[in-house]
Amino acid sequence: MSVLEKYPMLNRFIIIKSADSENICRFIPEVSATEHCFAAGEEIISPDMSDIPVGFLIKGSATVGSTDDGKRVLIRTVSEGAVFGVATLYSADQPFPTKISAKTPCRVLFIPRMAMRALIENDAGANREFLAFLSNRIVYLNKKINAFTAGSAERRLSLFLADNETDGVCSLDISMSALADMLDIGRASLYRALDSLIEDGFIERADKAMIIKDKKSMLEKHFS
Repeated sequence: MSVLEKYPMLNRFIIIKSADSENICRFIPEVSATEHCFAAGEEIISPDMSDIPVGFLIKGSATVGSTDDGKRVLIRTVSEGAVFGVATLYSADQPFPTKISAKTPCRVLFIPRMAMRALIENDAGANREFLAFLSNRIVYLNKKINAFTAGSAERRLSLFLADNETDGVCSLDISMSALADMLDIGRASLYRALDSLIEDGFIERADKAMIIKDKKSMLEKHFS
């Protein structure tokens, strides 16, 4: 049985979906792919792991965060279809920069680093998509750095909400004080930004969650 016969969902993920089927089966043996289930809150990938594989999120949602002085800093939330570890495929000597944890029960398919590298290096479609992925990540990170270093409170909050929503809902698992610290703004500024986004009709507050009512218009207003 080939890896595509055992895991047909692989064809939906970045890099794999543009690769030739014969090359996928040749460079990623079925026995090398492993599927794991994680309970909500369980760690999927951490910086102290060695030889981190590429992970394909088959089901569920996960949080991507960093640690700063022992404190967890949420960067974004990802859902089914996300891929972990692609950006560090060729930097094995560097620690993985983030910690990935299951937000809800998750199923993740892991492919060994060297198998993914072999596919990328021997398949033109996979190679092009890998380069496109890295280029898009660079653009995304540059925009995020710009937003968090030179943006208004509304701009920073808009980006955070847009990056961490799942099906239009951003669940706040942290206090408002922690969120203000994360966005590097004062609590008063954070509350004013929330009120502004609510008044504009972009979001609606529901207990510890934010309902994103018009994500496109919210981002257009603060990033145009």
